[in-house]
Amino acid sequence: MPNLETLNLSSAGLMFNTPILAVKFLFLKNLQIDLNDGQTGGFSPSYDYFSLAYFLDACPVLEKFVLGVSQTRVKHELISDGDSNMRRMPGHVHCSVKNVRIMGFCSAKSMVELTCHILENATSLERLTLDAEYDNSSYGDAERSCVGKKGECNPKSRSMIMHAHKGLEVIGKYVLEKVPSTVQLSVKKLCSRCHKIK
Repeated sequence: MPNLETLNLSSAGLMFNTPILAVKFLFLKNLQIDLNDGQTGGFSPSYDYFSLAYFLDACPVLEKFVLGVSQTRVKHELISDGDSNMRRMPGHVHCSVKNVRIMGFCSAKSMVELTCHILENATSLERLTLDAEYDNSSYGDAERSCVGKKGECNPKSRSMIMHAHKGLEVIGKYVLEKVPSTVQLSVKKLCSRCHKIK
């Protein structure tokens, strides 16, 4: 499909990192990748979100990139205070990427590295939206409401709530300072009712 302009990829329980892609998607403008842990309880501990940067290299005219990560628990190497050993890919400039959205942003070090890579190398970036919860139906930075038809919040595990709070904390510590003034950053807020830590 040499003229493909939109591609949605979905994988449950991905075990291998994204390889360097030998092919180029010369016309691809919209790319969405959904990673879901399904029944496996989490991705392989060795899965590397940073490897997804190779997709950006393979799509020279890509304008919109959406990454959705839905997992019940984080099993990756977590970023820690004062972590200065962040990987970079110098010379990998992405000239066309304008809009990036990451749902399920977490405290995995490789997730932070991917986000910082995009901020440093997507020279046309206009908007970055980060959501610490996987929520494909909700856009913008307004406060989230998880209230269902019965007036109660949809149930979420304590573990998922804790991961969402850690994800927001990591955004504040490691991402905010790297956002250029030309980029509009939108960080999705958590539900004030069901995302409280008790």
